[in-house]
Amino acid sequence: MAKIKLTNYKKDFPWFNNNKNYTYLDSAATALKPKCVIDAIVDYYSNAGTNPHNTDSSFSYNIYKNVEVDIRAKLANYFKCEPSEIIYTSGATESLCLFAFGLTKFLNKNDEVLLTSHEHTSNIIPWLQANKQHDFKIKIIDFKESIPNEQKIINSVSKNTKVLSFCNVSNLYGYELNVAKISKAVRKINKNIIIIVDAAQAVSHHSINLKSWNVDFMAVSAHKMFGPTGIGCAYINKKWLDKLDPIKLGGSMNAEVTKENFTYAQAPYKFEGGTLNISGIIGWAAAIDYINKIGIDNINKRIKLLKSYADSKLKTIKNLNYYNLSIPAPTMIFNFKNVHSQDLASYLGNKNIIVRSGLSCSKLIGCSTGIDSYVRASLAFYNDYQDIDNLYNALKKFKKGDELDHVL
Repeated sequence: MAKIKLTNYKKDFPWFNNNKNYTYLDSAATALKPKCVIDAIVDYYSNAGTNPHNTDSSFSYNIYKNVEVDIRAKLANYFKCEPSEIIYTSGATESLCLFAFGLTKFLNKNDEVLLTSHEHTSNIIPWLQANKQHDFKIKIIDFKESIPNEQKIINSVSKNTKVLSFCNVSNLYGYELNVAKISKAVRKINKNIIIIVDAAQAVSHHSINLKSWNVDFMAVSAHKMFGPTGIGCAYINKKWLDKLDPIKLGGSMNAEVTKENFTYAQAPYKFEGGTLNISGIIGWAAAIDYINKIGIDNINKRIKLLKSYADSKLKTIKNLNYYNLSIPAPTMIFNFKNVHSQDLASYLGNKNIIVRSGLSCSKLIGCSTGIDSYVRASLAFYNDYQDIDNLYNALKKFKKGDELDHVL
């Protein structure tokens, strides 16, 4: 296919300058960080350093205002919700745990939690654990096909479905689901259904509009969208802020404490026990500014262009099973016939191409598709044609036995 000239975004990311001989194709696991994010974190530790819980001086009050007011408002504006609905967490995993364990008191033995077989384990294990402590039903929609059908999800909802929880972009196959469409349809079937979206993979290249989505909860991680690790947020619709109980108890999340009892602080603070990941929040804000400067729609267009180029190259390789051809999201999953994915990923790693093998934490997919392991190469907007060419050339040259060259 013809190559459209691409802007060089690698110059914004120190990793590329420090690792010139490597090709990074694992952004679905963790996206790299632009210099502005790194600088923001260093600046906090170098020049601020105080805790936003301390407002006893004008100096520390400035950190409080930045973290608790300004950045929370920035995130709310980015996701199209209200600031009080943004809860700082350590990432999508903690957010999904908060939802699962916080909602169990609203579930009884006749209620059903509906998941899909293509979910990340962070959207499965919390429900399995919660189910050991409370009596409700878990139903998993088994998609033997690689791409879940939106209508099958909708048709699986019944009057007994209390919770529907799903990822809108898969971390493995890369499929994209229309949240607004699913939400509208399932609420016609069951108006009281609770809808949870794992948007961890979507945030790196998709705009998110919670107003149009009409969901109850959403989980995201900053490190997927070029921000720091160890920070993310839970979106909790305001109708749930007073109903849901926190799972982190301790300092900052309480209002009054006596020898016999305590009361919660007002949301969002009641969900944020302990000291926040202050530097992470500040770094995340810098990442949001960076994304806004480029434009999320421009990022999405570039991702689709790169994925299309990758499709045009990888589909021509003999004996390569390429499983998600023509899916526009930035993951490519494949295997060579009669070669284990870990061996193939190791071969690529020996060529300085960083990919991932296995099921990428989507561990029920193997039960559905019959494929128990993949090589996943994943893109971000900072990648370019050369990165894809490096992958293609390495795969093109591969022959059975090459995966053992650096081992034997």
